[in-house]
Amino acid sequence: MKYRWSFCLLGALLIIGGAGCSHTSSLSWEAPAPGQRSSSGNEVLWNLTAVNRGMYLFNLIPLWSGYETRPNRHEYKIGQDMLTRPAMRRMMDVHLDKWDADKVEDIEISESSSGAFSLWIVWRRTMTATGVAVKVVPDNEKTDNTDNK
Repeated sequence: MKYRWSFCLLGALLIIGGAGCSHTSSLSWEAPAPGQRSSSGNEVLWNLTAVNRGMYLFNLIPLWSGYETRPNRHEYKIGQDMLTRPAMRRMMDVHLDKWDADKVEDIEISESSSGAFSLWIVWRRTMTATGVAVKVVPDNEKTDNTDNK
């Protein structure tokens, strides 16, 4: 009987934390600008944005987070922390075969978290990664941007 109130409190906090927000992974891609190249000179096929969200107890214990290898499907991993740099990299590599791309380059990752909505008991974390899917060009075929005068 005394544990019932603990479970009710935890359930209420999870409902409050999850109300009105999506806690899953998403991947979006946009066509590159004409002639866009990565920092290494490779042809850019797509500009990528990956976002993964999760809920954590006291900002330490993972409750659930988006599924890194199945973005855009509203699937979760319960009790696992998928808001890591390697997981974000895997999320961006998911469609490389479909896009006929060789790899993802120029990756930048940012993180944010908030727990004020639940008095810092249940925290919502978001990790966002951007990068470019590229087709690797051999070094002798890369365009030289310097003037040979």
